[in-house]
Amino acid sequence: MKRTYKPVFAAVFGCALFYGTAASGSTVDWTPLLASWEDGCAQSEEWSELRRNLVTYPDGSLYPEVNEIVLPTVYKEALGEIDFFERNRDYSGYRLAAKNGEYYGLPVESFVFYLGNSNGISVLLVEFSAPIDEVQERLSSVDYSLVNHDSGSYQAQLITDEEAGKAMLMCDLSV
Repeated sequence: MKRTYKPVFAAVFGCALFYGTAASGSTVDWTPLLASWEDGCAQSEEWSELRRNLVTYPDGSLYPEVNEIVLPTVYKEALGEIDFFERNRDYSGYRLAAKNGEYYGLPVESFVFYLGNSNGISVLLVEFSAPIDEVQERLSSVDYSLVNHDSGSYQAQLITDEEAGKAMLMCDLSV
């Protein structure tokens, strides 16, 4: 009787492909990187490095250009394209797409930055792709403290856009 190992090989190979794909598409936990926001919108070293290097201003220009994403590899690989969605004399708005990431178990859709052109505007947002009520419930137990700094008082806040059905965590660091 001749034995064939094709079915066994196919099963093992199929499992390897499944687990390899699942591992490569694994969820990134943004919570540790953004935990500093709970302390008056403080910026972790990694997040500060991202903000400092993400855009640059060419000589004489009020408008930023994309520079580079500086983050630990696990986070860098969890990001997609950057989209400048607003550019005007006062500020620029850009969105950095997030892939397979969560914050306190909530799916992160993107990170949004509004940066002023020499006027002190600095607003950071985490956009969630979960329903507003789910985001509100999940983040209701997180203590976002108000901290006074020389430049003002800061606290992360959950904001919603009912019309768009979006919930966002916001740190307004404008001075």
